[in-house]
Parts: sequence; structure tokens; C-alpha cells
Amino acid sequence: MSNGNLLLHHQKASINQSVAFTEIARKLQQLGVYFMPLEVPAAKVSASDAVPTYLFNSQLLTKADGKMLMVMPEESRRHARVWAYLNELIQGDNPIEELRVFDLREIMCNGGEPACLLVVLNDM
Repeated sequence: MSNGNLLLHHQKASINQSVAFTEIARKLQQLGVYFMPLEVPAAKVSASDAVPTYLFNSQLLTKADGKMLMVMPEESRRHARVWAYLNELIQGDNPIEELRVFDLREIMCNGGEPACLLVVLNDM
């Protein structure tokens, strides 16, 4: 899951991540952009935790102040390990500072899927 220069990824997402990330960082640096990969450790959120919670189908949105908001389905809040990790994440040194949870169960039951996470946002 990404937004701008930030990539939130699972530790076990792919083979040779460090090689790929070094190349991405090098290419973005040529454009004057700092690449910020944030790794979700498998010890905190296993792949088998991430899948049913749709964690990586969430959305990162940039707010007016440049900080980020993560929008996710209710399943992420209901999973104790995932929710604990997310609350740690927003306390960390990264742009993600807020979590918003939506109940998307009806959409899912009617043929939608988490990859189609669409939420109408209005000014607060």
C-alpha cells in the first residue's frame, strides 16, 4: 500500500526487497524524492493475520497538513494483533498519524471486494 513516497509493505511481501528498494530509492532520489518504505514486521502481523483483515487493501490519504490518514475496513480493528500494530504505527516516526475504520461488510457480501475500497470523504 502506498501514497506519495511512502510504501507500507509486509516483511514477507517479496523476495529481495532490499535490492528492489535500493533501486527505487536511487531512482526517486534522481527526481529529488525521498523514498520511505515502512516494513510491517512478520513478528507483529503475520501474513495469515494480514489477509483476513484486508490490511494491505486499506488506503493511505494525505491530509492538508501533509500527514497521512489510513482508511481501512472494520476487520482490521477486530483483529487484536493487527489493531495493536496499527496503533503502534501511528505513534512512530512516520507520516501516518490517524486511523479511520469503516464497516464494509455489506459491500463485501454484495460482490464487492476490499481492493475496491471506496469511501466518500467530506471536509471536517
